[in-house]
Amino acid sequence: MKKIVVISLLLAMALAWSCKKDEDKKVATTINGTLIVNGTNDAIKISKELKKPQVLLYHRHGAGVLYGGGPQWDEVARTKVDMSAKFSMELDLIQGDEYFLVFEDCDPDLYIETINGYNTTYFPVTAGQTNNVKLYVLAYSWVRPRFINTNPDPNNNDVFDLSYGIGPNADDYIIDSGAALYFDKVIGKCDSLAPWIHKTWSGTNQYGIPKGHKGYSPHGVHGKLTRNGVTRDTAIIYTVPPYDTSVVIIRY
Repeated sequence: MKKIVVISLLLAMALAWSCKKDEDKKVATTINGTLIVNGTNDAIKISKELKKPQVLLYHRHGAGVLYGGGPQWDEVARTKVDMSAKFSMELDLIQGDEYFLVFEDCDPDLYIETINGYNTTYFPVTAGQTNNVKLYVLAYSWVRPRFINTNPDPNNNDVFDLSYGIGPNADDYIIDSGAALYFDKVIGKCDSLAPWIHKTWSGTNQYGIPKGHKGYSPHGVHGKLTRNGVTRDTAIIYTVPPYDTSVVIIRY
């Protein structure tokens, strides 16, 4: 009986060891990609005077979620992009494990640095495959909102009570002649250009994440619209071109 127990134990240990070997099996993996300006299909601008941006590959080995916040992520590899903002890696990675890409050293005058805990799941890499990845970089942009009431009744008494999404903070404000003026409501027939400009990031969705996916965070004006005596929560999504000051039309 003891021999049977010992043999069974050894078989179980061998099976567990074999499973562990399968789990840690490394497979050839290709990663090709480009750093893209968020909201466009254009590669980012590379300065000859500054160091080239780098792309870093990380491997998750623990339960933590914060990049740079503990031992749960290991850097596997890094490479510089070329003058076309393209990069490539050929690596052996553990099949079934979680890997992701981040980037750093983009021109700080043009782009928002994003190497932090929030982008660890935005650019995943699958071991054993050819991964063609677009890494979306947020370009600095400036916005001046224009509010247009689309109600065809010229005598309407609509009220769009704004809560956030049109300025730099949740409590939107403007600076005019050195005085802080509060702006939080649009009333009646309206086609009005807001008297302020605020700095933001390019595109519609942060890092190109589509609606319905983890991390989806679009530009949007949010508030309560009262029309014909009915009040409802309203969110209007908008997009921002990169690099420059743009008038963004908010139709409600």
